[in-house]
Amino acid sequence: MKLFKGFDAVRFPEENLILVTHDGYLYYIYNLKYKHWRKHRNAGNDQITVRNYEDVSKEEIMEAMGGVFPKSETDFMRLCNPSQFWIRDMLDLLGEDYPRYMSDWEIVHTVHRFLLNSVICHKSYEKLRTLLDSALEKNAANDRVLSQIKDLSFTVIGRDIFKKEIEIVDGHDDGSCFWIMPVRVVDWSNTNETDAVAEMRSVEISIEEDDVSQYLTPFLYKYFDAELEANKRRLFSCWSDGDGIGQSTSGIGFEWNLTHNFFTFDSMTKIIRDISDTVDALSSGRENEYTAELIKRRGISAYELLDTLEFTGEQIQEQNDHWSKEDDAVIEMMVDFYRRLLYRLEYMMKVGQEKGYDLISFIGP
Repeated sequence: MKLFKGFDAVRFPEENLILVTHDGYLYYIYNLKYKHWRKHRNAGNDQITVRNYEDVSKEEIMEAMGGVFPKSETDFMRLCNPSQFWIRDMLDLLGEDYPRYMSDWEIVHTVHRFLLNSVICHKSYEKLRTLLDSALEKNAANDRVLSQIKDLSFTVIGRDIFKKEIEIVDGHDDGSCFWIMPVRVVDWSNTNETDAVAEMRSVEISIEEDDVSQYLTPFLYKYFDAELEANKRRLFSCWSDGDGIGQSTSGIGFEWNLTHNFFTFDSMTKIIRDISDTVDALSSGRENEYTAELIKRRGISAYELLDTLEFTGEQIQEQNDHWSKEDDAVIEMMVDFYRRLLYRLEYMMKVGQEKGYDLISFIGP
């Protein structure tokens, strides 16, 4: 049965189920025996041929929906357990139910960040609904609600997720991040092959590529060894020439796209030493070989800092040209980032060596 905007409802009689699809992909399932709705765990990824299933009547779908004919996807969401929701679902429901507050971009951004950082997301969602219900009842102002949401996030998560900082993700972030972890080459024929390198994912960290460019490339470029065997054996294209002889090209420098950049533990020790000295230099106001480069590069790609200082597009270049060492807020963020990074690098080297790994890899997005 056609519902709305590409949604259909069909019957799966062998299993006594009603299936709700969108453009042929399964999204919601109703158990006719137990009268229970759930969102499909792999919603949007499992396709079925709708025409091969029995149609559902309007009366049947309304009975399953508690007497209401569905007009939007949120009508199905409301009958499911919140633990099955995606964050996008939660935002859609909050937007429908609390338009006064969820039309405020700053509140939406804060709610989204709260949910993204929540370990048990649906519990945070339920607490947000309680907070917003109370706010509506008391006719609370938007700025008051915003403050309450931030307080709630700190109570639930245990840290200030709205603190401006250069982020280090513990684990694997599939976004535009560099992935950093201990590795060991197990097949030297081509160290650019996925199966040629063992990766210690348990201590992996991820850092946004813009932040790597901004704060780490002066150190990484200095100590990257193109003659290191693991780096020399990265083959990027292979083919056979006219005589059937295999040919290949290898990378000679630090690579940015989905490629291991290998550093020995000795090189990483030197990087750690230089970052430590840079932290001291930034903190005390002195200069070392890196501070001038870090200052010059600031603002080109570090969007978090630009956002922190509320720069307009026209001000970015001006700020790059007239950077002041007396900008304590930026210095503090850089020092904080380096200190957090140093701890993680030292830790991954210690546990990596204990487990037989002998290299640290930086893999670009």
